[in-house]
Amino acid sequence: MLAKLLTPILKTIGIILKKILILEIRFFYWLKKYFKKIFPEDTIKPIYIFLNKYISHIVIIVLVFIISFANIFTSEIRAETYGEKSILFVLATGSDYEDEYIEEGLISGDSETASYYDQGAISLTESASVDENMDIAFSSDNSSLIKPEIPSLEAATPTRDKIVEYTVQQGDTISTIGAKFGLNQNTILWENSLTATSYIRPGQKLTILPTNGISYKVVKNDNLAKIASRYSIDKNKIIEFNRLADEADIQIGQMLIIPEARPYYPPVVASKPKLSNITKIFTPTQTHVDVPASDKMAWPTTTHRISQYFNWRHIGLDIDGDFGDPIWAAEAGVVIKSICMKTGYGCHVIIDHGNGKTTLYGHFQKLYVKEGQQVNRGDVLGEEGSTGHSTGAHLHFEVRFGGKRYNPLSYIK
Repeated sequence: MLAKLLTPILKTIGIILKKILILEIRFFYWLKKYFKKIFPEDTIKPIYIFLNKYISHIVIIVLVFIISFANIFTSEIRAETYGEKSILFVLATGSDYEDEYIEEGLISGDSETASYYDQGAISLTESASVDENMDIAFSSDNSSLIKPEIPSLEAATPTRDKIVEYTVQQGDTISTIGAKFGLNQNTILWENSLTATSYIRPGQKLTILPTNGISYKVVKNDNLAKIASRYSIDKNKIIEFNRLADEADIQIGQMLIIPEARPYYPPVVASKPKLSNITKIFTPTQTHVDVPASDKMAWPTTTHRISQYFNWRHIGLDIDGDFGDPIWAAEAGVVIKSICMKTGYGCHVIIDHGNGKTTLYGHFQKLYVKEGQQVNRGDVLGEEGSTGHSTGAHLHFEVRFGGKRYNPLSYIK
C-alpha cells in the first residue's frame, strides 16, 4: 500500500529534478556563449599568460596590503584579547563575544537638557542612581555619569601576617634579606639569635617575621596586659596584628607577633654586699683608668692581643696579657659576683649593667671589688692572672644579654 502511494510522488520529484538540471545546463551554455562574445579568445589569451606568470607576485602584494590594513585599524586591540572577536574564536571556545563586549552609549534622561548657566554644573556629591545590570552610576537626574572610585593597588595588596622560613641564597646579606621582606636588620638578627658580626651561609634557614618587632611564646600565667607592659607597647596593637577576638584570646604555647618591640632581658637581681669566705679582696694599687667616651663599651684591659675568638665552642673572648696587668669595667654597673674558684673562670667578676646586660671578667690573680659594689666605666676590678681552667696569663671576657652569650667584639671598642 505504501509503495503505491510513494510511486507517483517519486516520479513527480524525478521529473522536477530533471527539468531543473536541464535548465541549469542550458544556462551554463548560454553563459559561456555570452562570455565568449564579450571576451574573445584573442583578448583573453594575453591576460591568461600574464596571470599565469605573475600570479604569485599578485598574491603576495594582496597579502601585504591586507596585513598592513589590518594593523592600521587594530592598533587599539590588546594582546591578551587579540582574536577574541573572530568567528574562529567563537567556534573554538563556544563562548559568545557579544556577551562580553558590550558597547556603551550615552544614555539621556527623560527630562529636557538643563542650561548650564541657569542651574550650574552638577556636583559630584549629588546622590547617584546605579543601574543594577550595568553597574554604572548616574547623577540623580540621569543626565551624566559619575566617575567610579577605583581602589589603589596598595590598598588591595594583602599584608603578610605569618612567620615564614627563608633559605639563604648565594650573595645574601642580612641587609639584602631585610630589604627583600621590608624589615630592618635588627628584626632578623633578634629572631635568629644573631649579632651584627654573625656570618650567614647559603642553605642556612632564617625565620622571617611579617613585621618589624619580635615574636613571643605565651607561657603559663601570661596575660596580654602583662606582655604589653613588658615590651612597652599598646596591647591593642598586639590584638590587632594577631587578629585576636579580645585580650583574653591567648593560649599557652601560642606564638604572638609583638610589632615594633625590642627583645626583653629580665633584670639581674644584685645580691646583698658580702665577702666570700674563699675570696680575698686586695687593696687596689690602681683604682681607675681613663678610657675614651663612646657609645660602645670600653676595651677592658691594657693589651689588644686576642688569643682566642668567640665561637660556638668558646663563648667569650680571650685577651692575652701579662701577670698583674689591670683589668677594668667596660661599662658602669653593679658587681653581682666577685669570687674565686679552683676551676672554670677561677677568680672572676660579673657586673650587671641593667636592662639584662652583664659582663664577665675571668682568671684574675687579685680581685679589688666585692659583690654589691657600684663601679664606673674604667674602674679597675683587679689584676690579670691565670687562675681556674687557664694556661698562661690572659683575660676571659664575656658579654651576656638575658643570660645568653654574644660576641664581645660587637660591643667593645
